[in-house]
Amino acid sequence: MQALKRKLEELDPPLKHTLEEREGTLIITLFDPQLPAKTQRSFSARLLHNRELLYEVVRDAVNELRAIGAYPPLDAKALLTD
Repeated sequence: MQALKRKLEELDPPLKHTLEEREGTLIITLFDPQLPAKTQRSFSARLLHNRELLYEVVRDAVNELRAIGAYPPLDAKALLTD
């Protein structure tokens, strides 16, 4: 999870995020500090163990926010690379 947090902070522009656990589900909320925009995704414990799928879902959420701010979308491997 630390690697994912670091990747979100390294984006240009960076995204703010919160992580919250509710009833065995991890909820990530992404905020664009330059826009009044946010999006949320929920992850089961099973999904958290599938790194590729987890990053794909987060990338889709990031691209949702980037589209609102007229930024180019991230490609498929943008968050996966270390």
